[in-house]
Amino acid sequence: MKKKISWLVALLILAGMEQTYASSVTPDCQERANAFLAHPNQKNLALLRQDASSQCWVIIGNSNANLKALLASVSSGNYSAASYLVANVKSLGGGNLEDALVALGGFSDTHMTDLLTFANHGLISEHELADALTMRPLSMSDNQAAQMSAMQTRRSRVNKVTRPELSHEKSVALKAIDDFINEIKSSQS
Repeated sequence: MKKKISWLVALLILAGMEQTYASSVTPDCQERANAFLAHPNQKNLALLRQDASSQCWVIIGNSNANLKALLASVSSGNYSAASYLVANVKSLGGGNLEDALVALGGFSDTHMTDLLTFANHGLISEHELADALTMRPLSMSDNQAAQMSAMQTRRSRVNKVTRPELSHEKSVALKAIDDFINEIKSSQS
């Protein structure tokens, strides 16, 4: 009987959350989110950001399929998608946050200066920067050679950043990468 009551309470809570979610999202916001996910560019980003109350982020951040689409664009180096993600990354937790940080790491492979600039402007914390640069996709979790190669490549990309105002973020990034490289080396011993 207790299990039935627990399930009933859980269903009622979920139904209430769904109703709150549905009532907070406007059709216009849904259209803007869909347009942005289909074509993440500056024009669609500006339209998406017209919503000051973050209703549009709810459409993306609370949907695994939409978040996955956004993260794919970020990983492939799309600046507009990365800008939108970093503006909302603080609302993510657990596995979604980890996936977002892995995507930002992928973004850094083509836009290292931009990732360091996001940290410089306080859009991501130093901890998030370090994690973005060192977290690897699950496909690499058991391949230490691939991890080492990826970290050395990222280290080289960080070293190529020459903007003086990013020197602190560059130091944070290099320390995080070097610490991770040392972890890989010590586990190989």
